[in-house]
Amino acid sequence: MTPISLIDVASYLPETIVDNDFFKRPGEVPKKRAGAMFFAPTTRRHVRPDETAAEMIALASRRLIERLALDPARDIDLLLTNVSVPDQAFTGCGAEVAHRIGCRPRHVTDLHNTGCVSFVYMLELARLLMPATGAKGALLCNVQNAGGRIFGQSETRYKPQAPVPGDGCGVAYLRASDESPILSVVHRCFGENACDMTGSGSGDGRPWWAAGESQLCVNFTEARIASIFRRGNRMVPEIVEAACREAGISTEQIDALVTNQPNPFFLRNWREALQLPVEAHHESFDRYGNLFGAAIPITLDETLRAGKLAPGSRLVLGGFSHAGDYAAAAVVHWKKGQGAALARAS
Repeated sequence: MTPISLIDVASYLPETIVDNDFFKRPGEVPKKRAGAMFFAPTTRRHVRPDETAAEMIALASRRLIERLALDPARDIDLLLTNVSVPDQAFTGCGAEVAHRIGCRPRHVTDLHNTGCVSFVYMLELARLLMPATGAKGALLCNVQNAGGRIFGQSETRYKPQAPVPGDGCGVAYLRASDESPILSVVHRCFGENACDMTGSGSGDGRPWWAAGESQLCVNFTEARIASIFRRGNRMVPEIVEAACREAGISTEQIDALVTNQPNPFFLRNWREALQLPVEAHHESFDRYGNLFGAAIPITLDETLRAGKLAPGSRLVLGGFSHAGDYAAAAVVHWKKGQGAALARAS
């Protein structure tokens, strides 16, 4: 099978930085950060009311296109998007993105599943679609915009979970080559957990799409929170181990781990379960909060720009989504050929 490589990533973060005072009522004594599940970061970004997902993707994509000297009309055959809160009620933003960046993809797919692991899921879809269609290049796009659009609402912002999410966009370019080959992708669906996170009117329990005066909120019960925490702690190390086995490496050979960023407790527990040193697991939570599906590409972009991922590294991407309805992990041999050249030179 033709190898598919993860060539590079880029990101865009909204300008508005929101600190924790935003989430307390006027005159209220500052609260301690909530428990493990809803632990608040120091800061996060929020989208502007008029800032669209398509605009965010275009801004991040232009950075990637310029960096790689891509011709969008020639080099992007496949376009995949995942957006937390879509711009339109009945359609995804893929077609608008294609117009904004000047590409004419053979296939556009707007996903509305897999949440926090949608980046890894899109890697898998691209690996399947590119050889089947003859596509040479794919653009993967993740947008998290629920921070400003939902959790920044005038009443929802006072909910315990409101300070956790932050907004941002991450994009990646894949090429049919063996430059940075994706060695394995493993994803699993756990449908039994799909209803443990719900969106509804925060005051009256109405369906999210029904007319009403209460503001939309994402709801959990205390019993669900405990269950989600237990399953999340277990799922990610298990799926990472499965992806490593499929790639033919051990977890001891992981050079860098980039996961979704739900809270610092999950991050610590996953790292310790996999017996990785602190410096091998890259984090962005305290700066940007829970970036949902955009967390992996944005955190990877920061890692690359900071020079923390050496050529030849075995890079693992992984996590779980929502209340545990999906888990996914991938192994990438980052800049495989460059790493071998450096080893010979040394």
